[in-house]
Amino acid sequence: MVKGYVSIVLHSHMPFVRHPEIDDAMEERWLFEAISECYIPLIDVYDNLIKDNIKFQITMSITPTLMSMLQDEYLQRRYLEYLNKSIELSEKEIVRTNSNSELNRLSLFYNDRFNKLLTIYKQYDYNLMNAFKKFDKLGYLEIITCAATHGLLPLLTINQETVKAQIATGVQSYIDCIGHAPKGIWLPECAYSYSLDSILKEFGIQYFISENKAVLNGSPKPKYGTHAPISTPNGICAFARDMESSYQVWSNFTGYPGDFNYREFYRDIGYELPNEYIKPYINKSGIRLDTGIKYYKITGKTDDKEYYNRENALIKVKEHADHFASSRHNQIDYISKHMEQPPTITCPYDTELFGHWWFEGPDFIDNFIRRSSENWTNYSLITPSQYLDKYPIVQCSSPNPSSWGENGDFSVWINPSNHWIYRELHKCAEAMIRLANTYSSPTDTQRRALNQAARELMLAESSDWPFIIKNNTTVEYAVKRVNTHLERFNKLYEDITKDSIDIKYVASLEELDNIFKNIDYEVYRGNIY
Repeated sequence: MVKGYVSIVLHSHMPFVRHPEIDDAMEERWLFEAISECYIPLIDVYDNLIKDNIKFQITMSITPTLMSMLQDEYLQRRYLEYLNKSIELSEKEIVRTNSNSELNRLSLFYNDRFNKLLTIYKQYDYNLMNAFKKFDKLGYLEIITCAATHGLLPLLTINQETVKAQIATGVQSYIDCIGHAPKGIWLPECAYSYSLDSILKEFGIQYFISENKAVLNGSPKPKYGTHAPISTPNGICAFARDMESSYQVWSNFTGYPGDFNYREFYRDIGYELPNEYIKPYINKSGIRLDTGIKYYKITGKTDDKEYYNRENALIKVKEHADHFASSRHNQIDYISKHMEQPPTITCPYDTELFGHWWFEGPDFIDNFIRRSSENWTNYSLITPSQYLDKYPIVQCSSPNPSSWGENGDFSVWINPSNHWIYRELHKCAEAMIRLANTYSSPTDTQRRALNQAARELMLAESSDWPFIIKNNTTVEYAVKRVNTHLERFNKLYEDITKDSIDIKYVASLEELDNIFKNIDYEVYRGNIY
């Protein structure tokens, strides 16, 4: 008997890291690693579930930047080169490790794995959106959208037209790719503020995913907490993250990914083998990088790591998936006694956790879905829109401004390390709005320059850049990306307003920053400054 529902929501996002102007750009590997470790393995999981007649429902946001990159011919070609290099390295590893049976078994595992990735990549004609669109069409996967370049919307609301442009472009790019309008949206970083629901309504969004604080601190206080959606004053529904299920996966102390049997993320042969051997498989400049071949398991809090045992790891995955399914069963059994309608448990995670940070993550998803399909469970898997179709009467409550970042506020993205970004973004946003209001009947050349200016502004607005700066990782790259896009915007603005557009310069930017083929600068039209 179904007493409630579980909604798995995977947020799939990569910043726009397309660099044809750089020979072997390191940042493109962020995308390639995610494709090899997360996206293709999940596609394989979904295909096998369908093949085995397992009924399931899962929700994935695929951000416009990621959609664009997955469909980009240059990046498709670059990933194919990367994957072929991985296969070549794994073949060399089979030879090198011949005298060590444990390592040799692992090198054979990686060789089989990389070749399978290649087979699946070819199966979908080197365009992974073909796979995701197939699952969407078959009704197993609900794809939701995101803001155009993952800009942190509450920090951009000083210019409402900027927020509208992010949402409008995100929705349009989704329609261009998927073929129908999105029902839901993953607000970047789950960041919500009061002014957003009217904009979401304008663009046909039915629901969004929020941090638990947004709902628990809503006004009036929600009757069912995070176990049912709430409706904003404009009728947009918020589904809040369930913290019990979140801790079981995310927690540094009790989360499944920390089990000692799982693969150790931080030990990769790209850093450990002699340079002359590994050189062809790392960055061309000689910088050592992950190759994806990792021979050790977490083992424990020790530097003396033991070899990874794939069979033991899969046994542990099954145990954890069983525990997760049993926990949702027990959770719903308890909650349902106190509700007048079946509860829904919303479980949002970064897709990149499953496979990249937690190598066995896709296997966990597979095992959990299979366990959830069995008769003993008292819940069914569901998407947020399906829950709303079943239970359309939703309590009205205004969500509290919040994010799923540290402290539940916006301080990760605006603090002394990165606040300088917003002064420049707001200045350029005002300029973009002026352009949109001024040029109502542009020439073809002006329109190209205006559209490119809009692209450059949006790319500068990505929440990834202040996040990277705050966390002190690839800071130089993040700062450069912000400044480069703002410099390009400012030059375009000056050339447009002085009627001195350099069409060769515009064309060069259209090639470099070729995101959003159908962008329309007029989405910025609004108040005149």
